[in-house]
Amino acid sequence: MPFYDRDSLRNRRPDWVDENDPLFITLCHKRRGLHHFDNPKAWRALLATAKHAKDKGRWSPMLLLAMPDHLHIIAKIPRNPDITNTLGELKRDYSHRLPTEWQKGSFDHRMRSYEHHLEKRDYILINPVRAGLVSKTSDWPYSAWWETKGYQRPNDVREVFED
Repeated sequence: MPFYDRDSLRNRRPDWVDENDPLFITLCHKRRGLHHFDNPKAWRALLATAKHAKDKGRWSPMLLLAMPDHLHIIAKIPRNPDITNTLGELKRDYSHRLPTEWQKGSFDHRMRSYEHHLEKRDYILINPVRAGLVSKTSDWPYSAWWETKGYQRPNDVREVFED
């Protein structure tokens, strides 16, 4: 079977998809297995980047958790600008604050129900425990929650922001 080059997939949201559906997003550092994001300096830069994008109306973050070499995010991203542009801007803004080599692209997945949101939220929060970095989710210092109407705040997130 011959190999065919194909264009990279774009993060385009179909017109029928509600832009208020939260997205589960993963962004990775280019060099995996090293500690890039799980330190106080990187965490401050991440929070500043998230706030800047929120203040510009680029997104509404709900949950951010930094692992050593990747980030897990739950956020709402408006239709304009699109998902690809918003995530690209986030990467660039963070890289201006703290030089970073990002893995190309990102992973995003729309959450279609509140139950799906809870499943992804819990998956994100347990990540540091599964990786052996802490014994309890509440011990992980690099997580933040933005209060969002209709979404319950987990008790084990370290930083909480009011909208």
